[in-house]
Amino acid sequence: MSQWSQIQQLEMTLLEHVDYLYDDNFPMDIRQGLASWIEAQDWDMAADNQSMASVLFANLLSQLEVALSQEHNFLQRHNMKLIQQQLQVKYASNPAAIARVISTCLKEERRILTNACMQQQGRTGKSLQNSVCLERQMNMDHRIGTIRTSVQMMDQAIKYLENMQDDFDFRYKTLQSRDPSERNSELMKQEVIRLQEILNRLDFKRKEILDKMAVVIEEIDKLMNSQLDAELRDWKRKQQMAVIGSPVVTTLDHLQNWFTLTAQSLFQVKRLLDKLGELVLKVTYESDPIPIQKPQMEERVKYLIYHIIKRSFVVEKQPCMSTHPQKPLVIKTGVQFTTKVRLLVILPALDYHLKVKTTFDKDLPPGKVSRQFFIVTNTTKVMDIEDYSSGCLSVDFRHALKEKKNSNSAKSNESLLSVTEELHSLNFEARFTIQGLNIDLETCSLPLVVISNVSQMPGAWASVMWYNLLNDEPKNLSFFSSQPRAMWTQLSEVLSWQFSTNSNLGLNKDQLNMLGQKLLGQHFSDSDQVYWSKFCKENIPGKPFSFWIWLDSILELIRKHLLPVWNENFIMGFVSKEKERALLREKESGTFLLRFSESHLGGITFTWVQHSDNGEATFNSVEPYTKSRLNALHFPDIIRDYKVISDGVVPKNPLKFLHPDIPKDEAFGRLYNNLPRKAYPYIPSTLIPCSEMRSNVSPPSSNCESPEPPMTPGEFDMLNKTLCFDMEDVDWSPLCGLKMAQWQALLRLDVALQAQVTQLYERKFPIHIRRDLSVWIESQDWLSASLDDQKAKTCFNSLLVYLEEEWSRCVNHENILQGPDLPGIKEYVLNVFENNPKNLAAILSECLIEEQKILISAQAGVCPAEEMTQPTLEFKIADLERMSQEVGEEIASLASLHILLPITHEEQGIWDTVEKCNFFLQTKQIVLKQLRSILLTAEDAVQTLTTVELPEWKRRQQLACIGKPGDTCLDLLQKWFTNVAKVLQEIQQHLTRVPDPDGGRHTTEVTLAEMNHFTQSLLTKLLSNALVVEKQPASSNLANIQRPLVLKTKSKFSVRLRFLVYLPEFRYMLKVKPLIDKDVAEKSKMKGFRHFAFTSDLNKVMDEDIAGYCLVAEFKDMELQETRESAPGSNTRSLAVTEELHVITFETDFQCNGLRCRIEARSLPVVIISAPDQGHSAWASVMWYNMSTSEPMNLSLFSDPPPLSWSDLSQLLSWQFLSVGKRPLDDNQLSMLRDKIVEHPTGFVNWNSFGKAGGKKNGNVWLWLDGILDLIKKHLVDLWRDGCIMGFVSRKKIKELLQEKKTGTFLLRFSESYQDGAISYSWVEHYNGEAQVHSIEPYTKKDLVDNPLPNVIYDFIPRVQGIIRRNPLLYLYPDVDKDAAFRRYYTGSDKVAPKTYLGYLQRKRLNVTDLPIPPPSPPQCLPIVDVFPSMAATDDNSDQNDTDMFVSEQHQLCNL
Repeated sequence: MSQWSQIQQLEMTLLEHVDYLYDDNFPMDIRQGLASWIEAQDWDMAADNQSMASVLFANLLSQLEVALSQEHNFLQRHNMKLIQQQLQVKYASNPAAIARVISTCLKEERRILTNACMQQQGRTGKSLQNSVCLERQMNMDHRIGTIRTSVQMMDQAIKYLENMQDDFDFRYKTLQSRDPSERNSELMKQEVIRLQEILNRLDFKRKEILDKMAVVIEEIDKLMNSQLDAELRDWKRKQQMAVIGSPVVTTLDHLQNWFTLTAQSLFQVKRLLDKLGELVLKVTYESDPIPIQKPQMEERVKYLIYHIIKRSFVVEKQPCMSTHPQKPLVIKTGVQFTTKVRLLVILPALDYHLKVKTTFDKDLPPGKVSRQFFIVTNTTKVMDIEDYSSGCLSVDFRHALKEKKNSNSAKSNESLLSVTEELHSLNFEARFTIQGLNIDLETCSLPLVVISNVSQMPGAWASVMWYNLLNDEPKNLSFFSSQPRAMWTQLSEVLSWQFSTNSNLGLNKDQLNMLGQKLLGQHFSDSDQVYWSKFCKENIPGKPFSFWIWLDSILELIRKHLLPVWNENFIMGFVSKEKERALLREKESGTFLLRFSESHLGGITFTWVQHSDNGEATFNSVEPYTKSRLNALHFPDIIRDYKVISDGVVPKNPLKFLHPDIPKDEAFGRLYNNLPRKAYPYIPSTLIPCSEMRSNVSPPSSNCESPEPPMTPGEFDMLNKTLCFDMEDVDWSPLCGLKMAQWQALLRLDVALQAQVTQLYERKFPIHIRRDLSVWIESQDWLSASLDDQKAKTCFNSLLVYLEEEWSRCVNHENILQGPDLPGIKEYVLNVFENNPKNLAAILSECLIEEQKILISAQAGVCPAEEMTQPTLEFKIADLERMSQEVGEEIASLASLHILLPITHEEQGIWDTVEKCNFFLQTKQIVLKQLRSILLTAEDAVQTLTTVELPEWKRRQQLACIGKPGDTCLDLLQKWFTNVAKVLQEIQQHLTRVPDPDGGRHTTEVTLAEMNHFTQSLLTKLLSNALVVEKQPASSNLANIQRPLVLKTKSKFSVRLRFLVYLPEFRYMLKVKPLIDKDVAEKSKMKGFRHFAFTSDLNKVMDEDIAGYCLVAEFKDMELQETRESAPGSNTRSLAVTEELHVITFETDFQCNGLRCRIEARSLPVVIISAPDQGHSAWASVMWYNMSTSEPMNLSLFSDPPPLSWSDLSQLLSWQFLSVGKRPLDDNQLSMLRDKIVEHPTGFVNWNSFGKAGGKKNGNVWLWLDGILDLIKKHLVDLWRDGCIMGFVSRKKIKELLQEKKTGTFLLRFSESYQDGAISYSWVEHYNGEAQVHSIEPYTKKDLVDNPLPNVIYDFIPRVQGIIRRNPLLYLYPDVDKDAAFRRYYTGSDKVAPKTYLGYLQRKRLNVTDLPIPPPSPPQCLPIVDVFPSMAATDDNSDQNDTDMFVSEQHQLCNL
């Protein structure tokens, strides 16, 4: 039933609440007409995503068009058409606004429905409460209406008074204007009497108006202090309850209406008082009441205005992270959170003038908390009128917190609280002036809990719940210093809210009773109190976790994996084992129920009853399924496919009826996933969960007869040789050769390459730590940790544990002085990386990859750094610096000599001596000659830098982008650019200091000017080439971060620019602007060429980076969108989207010391896609382009793409595997790929054969290879890196390799028929002297998600006619023992030591393969081994007629 259908069945009191939700912003007619469609959309996400909101808004208008075409009622059709026009006008420019409105309405509807579904008693109480609330609202509306009517009547009375006063004033002035001789006439006397009467009535009317005004002011005062304040407090309390899950309506519309109308009445009263003051200026008299009473009334009105506006400043939306919308008031450092402040008084005069400032922990006394934080984002914003509201002022803040490093802060007793018990506050302040009244606004959020790790989230949310349940004071930050207690009746309701908030179903009375017994004991009562420590801090007796941690893990399990099952009320959930058995005992065999585990965090199990022939009931419970298991297995599918292995036979599913008596398939049928597809030509594989039911027999004694049939002597000899060996006699060399320590390999390099390694760690990470912890560092997966906060934290904690263990070992062996400085290393990593362990992972991941590239280059005989010109250039630049310093000293001496010459000239009128003049001129000529020499050398250096070194670096960067190992560090190039620029600047200064005392008689000005002009030209050339793209455009949202130059529209990407001339005066001088496709001819020439624009105006000023040794501009939030304009012929494309190349240009204007120039830098060509599935082909284009050419603007390359030689393409492919899997392709693998890819006899590969489906042999080769790369990256990195996977080998070659090997020898290779990447293993068996090679159906990424390949190999077992046999995989090719090769990769405790769970049937995964045709006799060279000790074995084996057949595999979960 749809949500709207349920709403329509509610009682009238609840429908009143629904009615309040809908107005002109979102009419109820639309909600009614498009109910199903509206409920199917994700409005929550659209509210925070402008692009998604635009799409949904357009779809909404389309749906309205459809509804209009189907509507036959003329009046209804007319109304809907008007609504459609209104929506277009209101939301066309801001579609996110309507998304927020609809999202709010749907949430409130769900809250109302949840409220309606409560227990009958609760529903009755709530209904009564709602009636009282509605009556209270009507009373408020009536009182405010009465006040407004009174004010309007006063307004009319004052207008009447003004007319009366004007009449009096006119008569009075007329009387005064008459002749004095007429004043004693009878007519005059009558006129005076009439004026007196008018004045008396005027005085009466003034007193009457002032009395009524006093009554209105008094009524407003009473309204504010009694009802309005009470309503505000009630709303704030409701908001507290709503924060922790209560299904109450927290809309502010009523309050805003009441506050606004009351404030408007007060402002109108103030205006009326001002009007009375104007009347007094025209007419006053003795004992006039206005001057006496008006000042007091004005002060009181100002006081009321001040306080109603001050109280109307509220936090509408409490701080909340978008990643945890169900858990507000818990903030993680470094993660953005949102909050919203609203002014309940609508005053248009305040629009755009009210600035709100945010402060964190304002006025917090020292020592109150042990941690201090600050806001890292902008703290001031201007309130704006909401587009989707009735005109209220509000402001949304997006903030992030960072912890202050303050080690000297003293900690009080209160700071002994845990991190999740420390409460903080977010304050909001504003100040404005209205009608001469200065008002200071201030409000604060509810107390926050700040965490630094997601693992602290459960404890933090418990604190938030506990505080808001028991306390309504927003500033009681020392709440947890005492031991707060809660009544069970209160707490049980909050616990039920947690389930109804995360799903559509709360907890019933039975479930709450079980939780009460677990927390308070068997004989608890509703009046019992629950201590905070017992709820959240103390472990459950006999368990390693607290009550709340256990319950929160269940909530997480429901939210991620069990939501449909929970919402259908199929999970009994919280039931004790005793009650479970009582419920099942009298039921039919196969009846089962679902409950949450009490011994596992976040686990669910099912228990079923089985009746024996004598009527005795037995109960079986499977080992609980946790989140890690349910990541790969759909829970309803587990129930559908569950099997039990009993003595080697697989019976039918024991689960038949869901308690009490619902057939299993009837209950869960609509929740099942689709059945496994048939994958011709393979026999399809299925994943079957099962458990082993052992026979009730005693374990056999050592002298009892074996249940096995007798062995032949040959079988016994084979078994004896296989199992009886000496560890010292084992040849471990094949295993040892799988991997060599990377650091040890680096130590064997020459000095130049070791210098490259040292350079990697400069200003990044201490290399001595890399050396001292080399083995441990290389054993971690830093690449995965750099992408995942939780993995990074795990690696960081493992490092601390490792350091502690190593230190303890050093202390125990009294080897402290000879070992590394482990305490110093620990102190360093804590100080630098404790708050950001992901940074440590990123640094080590990058450095380790660069190390591997250096090693690969060394093995290939290629030095990553092109050092042929480096020594010469280094010496040349050093010589330049020396020469510049020497000529500076010469010029200083020349200046000193120049000082003396004018004195001699003035005293004698002529030169003192010819020798002095000649000496000065000769010295000057020497200096000029030195300057010319320096300039020539500088010209050569600039030429080398700009035409040799910089292009070589750009080519290295180009190839590094597509995976080639190489040095792309810019430090050396920056050093050269900077030093040459410094020399050129010094030369300019030298030229200005060269003296010229003869007034131009010895002409040197032209020479100096030419030299200065030449110097400027060199400096201009150097600076024009100094701006480079240090990090090419790379999308942060695409899955593969190792693939730059592939950008997606409306997805953020980053670019980093660097200015190679690093001089302090250039800081803040260069403002860089990015442009897309600037001066690109293809925009107008190429058919269908797409046009793009940046979504925002992006300008960055170059500044020092964090390390402070270079000028950079880092664009982190760049985003592109396609514009509507397009090139001619846009309907037809000459190139595919992934072949269309674009370029980003960065430009800046340089101006310093009279030097001006335009500086530009261009990115490498990028491919812009609009869908993620285009990423594979886009990367193929990027690789092909950068391997084919070094021209940065050859954007039409794919109009006629050049072929690549196999030599170049093989390098390119090898780099891809090196980048992803840390191991390149060897010659044998490349040979197999050559046979598969190369079609042309010349050895060249065409672009269509490689990147498009144009190959004659194998279609799109790259998509197949990229699928394998993705498979390696996600599931096989360690195995590929360590050489366990042969990978690319043909079936024919497999037979040649395996047929001469021992039975059980196997190898791993990639499938050639699965385009998305799959891996298979083939093994050899010898039957009567004949070798037969078998291959298993390939494993895809989906298969390996929850079952790693080493575990698959370990657990692989054949089954013949229902009988399970031994694992045939014994030796990894060529002859490495299987367990020796794969032991370190096994996961799961069952691979090490069996773990038992009391009362459960344990789960164990077995990969069971059905061998289709049994052989006539068992192989004589292999022993027959039981899988389970209690299961009978058999001699039968399977024969296979086709050795290339892929064997069907059924991956079975055995829950023992």
